[in-house]
Amino acid sequence: MLPNAISTPDTPLAVFRRAYFGSIDQYLAWHDGYQADTACFDALSPAERTQAETELLTALRNRDADARALLGLGHLRSEEALPLLHYFVRQGFEAHYALMAIAQINPAGLDCTLLAEVLTTATNTTQLINLLVGLHEVFTLPQLGAPVARAVLRLFTHPDYLIRYHALNALRHLYHVPAPSPTASAAALRADTLFGLICRKRAPRAYRQAQQLFLAQVPAATLQLFPLSVDKAR
Repeated sequence: MLPNAISTPDTPLAVFRRAYFGSIDQYLAWHDGYQADTACFDALSPAERTQAETELLTALRNRDADARALLGLGHLRSEEALPLLHYFVRQGFEAHYALMAIAQINPAGLDCTLLAEVLTTATNTTQLINLLVGLHEVFTLPQLGAPVARAVLRLFTHPDYLIRYHALNALRHLYHVPAPSPTASAAALRADTLFGLICRKRAPRAYRQAQQLFLAQVPAATLQLFPLSVDKAR
């Protein structure tokens, strides 16, 4: 829904509002990823950029906007948005895009304690997958720290295969542990023992083995800086 103050069609603010609040095919945006027209901000005056930031924040607080608003706030480097973005991380609203926006605004502003807690306690599969994809795409290990990495490692034992898969991808990326290319041969993929353990159905022992095998593959120097540990089997 457009804000109440509607500009004439050709003004820079009107272009911004169409780009961020106008109707789109939400299914295609969800399937292919939301896109935001960040170029429209270049035509705004400083006062208009402030107005645009306010409108994005207000729409998100009212749940009257989609992920485009998160991308817009990230592009604007909106420090004011950080508490709201962390709220979305906790609640699971567009968590992937919330993490992307935080990384754009200030990676050091990420509340890693909150993130580790959410990764440990969240029960919503979609929320967890979105968080793991976001970690993989926009943050580095030094930015996240060992507590977040340990929370991801615990997800190797999650009952849902997709969560185990994305947890493995995220940790391999963060710790620079080599993995077969997605275009690798079938033989190379079958030789990926770690992935094979993760893929097994209802196999908690195999998942714990995957945790141990991952630890064995992390360079010792990296593991010393960002230590990981495996919970004892119950």
